[in-house]
Amino acid sequence: MKHLLRKAAVGAAAAAAVLGFAAPASAENAYTPSEADFASCPAKPAGAQSWTCYVSTVLDGTIDIKTVRVKVDSPLQLVTAQGTLADGSTVAKLGGLTGGDLTIQTPLPGTPLYIQDLTGTKVHIAATGKVTPGTTMPKEIGVKFRFVHPFVSGNCWSGTDADPILLKPQISLALPWVQGNVPMLRVWTNDNSFALPKTSGCGLIPGGLIDLIVNDRFKLPNAAGDNKASWTWVVRHKTF
Repeated sequence: MKHLLRKAAVGAAAAAAVLGFAAPASAENAYTPSEADFASCPAKPAGAQSWTCYVSTVLDGTIDIKTVRVKVDSPLQLVTAQGTLADGSTVAKLGGLTGGDLTIQTPLPGTPLYIQDLTGTKVHIAATGKVTPGTTMPKEIGVKFRFVHPFVSGNCWSGTDADPILLKPQISLALPWVQGNVPMLRVWTNDNSFALPKTSGCGLIPGGLIDLIVNDRFKLPNAAGDNKASWTWVVRHKTF
């Protein structure tokens, strides 16, 4: 029986590859650095002793929501600034988080492969304004996830401005890098400490049925440790 199951799994993987369902090989998002990267840098606070703007662009990455995988296959750029105030305290501000809708993938049973989610649902990540100062990368970023689908309302959010999902990117490696002839850092981060609350506002009609469907599909709410994010960034900075 085990032999037959192994053969079935291999056969399923081969069929998926032939039919084009297998997850494509990882490819980095296109990014050409320019002075426009710094256009949304937060203004230097009055009396600040130092102020540095960081532009962090995701080249590649994934977000695992339990067993569902979100592929960061659209450019995602975070702009923050931080510095020291006259009283010696450190402060950080959000400039913006821009990016498109991200593809959802699901595991192909019995294999390490992921296939594109057949429902066509996507995820959009928005910033909430919460930023905690860190080194090179913010120590903490407040975000919310919007689930995007033709049958789902545009207000289908997990997380809110007042109670955001807290991403805490832990730097595993940072190296000098050159992108488009511009020197910067290439930074690898991981985070498995964030939780996702249940969604709300997903229904095009009242009643909460769509909320229930979305929450069941993504097993929301969940706890810290149920999710993980692994991203590769390039980081530029400018001191004001």
